[in-house]
Amino acid sequence: MANPILIVDDQSGIRLLLEEVLKSAGYQTLTAKSGKQACELASDHDVDLMIMDFNLPVMHGRDVLNKMVEMECDFPVIIITGDSEESVREQVDHSFVKDIISKPFDIQDFQNKVGNVLEKSRT
Repeated sequence: MANPILIVDDQSGIRLLLEEVLKSAGYQTLTAKSGKQACELASDHDVDLMIMDFNLPVMHGRDVLNKMVEMECDFPVIIITGDSEESVREQVDHSFVKDIISKPFDIQDFQNKVGNVLEKSRT
């Protein structure tokens, strides 16, 4: 059985939406409301993918990504952001960031991107 997808967003409504969308597609999920909690869950669980809001309070998304490098996490990451994709790409230089999705986003497109990233990471 596949490992869970870790959803990281400080907004409970977004976490719930993404969790429902992914569970309805047959995925297991874990959720975190902060970067710190995401790091703790990533160290305690085998994760297939992390979907993370980039503009997290306290521990910003780029800090979470840097911590993932320190922790030697080897799962792919999809970033969700209200910023432009170009702006985020300028701040992120990690090969494990596989996609950046700008808000608002289409749910079907989101599901397709998740499926594509997971398929590529398993091959």
